[in-house]
Amino acid sequence: MTAKTNSNKFTIYLIIALLVGGLAGYIIGQNSSPFSRGYMNETASMMKDNGSGMMQMGRMMIDSGQMMQEKSKTYNDSEMMQKGKDLEINGSMMQQKGGAMMERGSGMGKMMGQ
Repeated sequence: MTAKTNSNKFTIYLIIALLVGGLAGYIIGQNSSPFSRGYMNETASMMKDNGSGMMQMGRMMIDSGQMMQEKSKTYNDSEMMQKGKDLEINGSMMQQKGGAMMERGSGMGKMMGQ
């Protein structure tokens, strides 16, 4: 009779352990969901902010490149002229990528109801 009682206790403890483990796993999985509404809203907002920052940086690069080109004419410096053109091209590319990031973030925000 004690073997049967020990077997029943073991079965009960096993079922309780499985239930507790399953419940803990469910709660942990539910809280760390990477695609929750809050996570997606935060990501969309971050994309818009970073896109805006990229556009501002691109504008500064374009302005600096143009200034370098003007100064290169004054000093007749072809290397400075080329660096200014490169800076202007890279600034333009950064503005385009920043605009695309802002559009994606805005679209994502609209999908999430922001």
